[in-house]
Amino acid sequence: MLKGKLVFIIGALLASQVVVANPLPEGVKPAHSTNPVAVSQAAQELRQTLALIPQFSSVFEQQVFDAKGGLIQKASGNVEVSQPNQFRWQTNEPDESLIVSDGESVWVYNPFVEQVSILSLDQTVKQSPLWLIANQTDAAWSQFKVTKDGNTYSIKPNDPQALTRQIEMSFSSGKLTTLRLVDSQGQSSVFELTQFNSAPNLAPNNFTFIPPTDVDIDDQRSVQ
Repeated sequence: MLKGKLVFIIGALLASQVVVANPLPEGVKPAHSTNPVAVSQAAQELRQTLALIPQFSSVFEQQVFDAKGGLIQKASGNVEVSQPNQFRWQTNEPDESLIVSDGESVWVYNPFVEQVSILSLDQTVKQSPLWLIANQTDAAWSQFKVTKDGNTYSIKPNDPQALTRQIEMSFSSGKLTTLRLVDSQGQSSVFELTQFNSAPNLAPNNFTFIPPTDVDIDDQRSVQ
């Protein structure tokens, strides 16, 4: 169904976006809570790494694979991100599309079919482990298992019903270089980020979207 598909699409996009949500000042460690479930050292390291990227822009190349590992789609485009929870994801090939978040709502625009779908960022992100990166509390992070292998972090939800089965983030010199998401059906999406700029000059209106005239608007923000 449309909403489920959009959730995974935005989940894939938010993986680049969520790294900037609610960052901590450099050198400040997240406060420990009295939650009986300990947050792993890998999770603490990932939180520190993400907190040091308040905004960025990048070019991306995406490959989508089916559950058997077969390549089913390629895409490329540009992404811009700014804390908190603002992003602009422009896909140029093979089909043009645009996803914009102002921090509260997400607009998914498909020029070919002349349609705009609007979703709540909060409702969308909470259906994926990605939402935890927007929350610096131990209570939130304790709901996921984070492990580390070299420069790659793997995030898995404790909830077996989660739409996203696993997220992997790889870093090099403090830059997010590769992102891999696996959904509950085994389909995976791999993003390679290049021309990563952690100090871009981003215009505020880049994160607002005004639908063109004569397009079909599907507002799902009130859908539970």
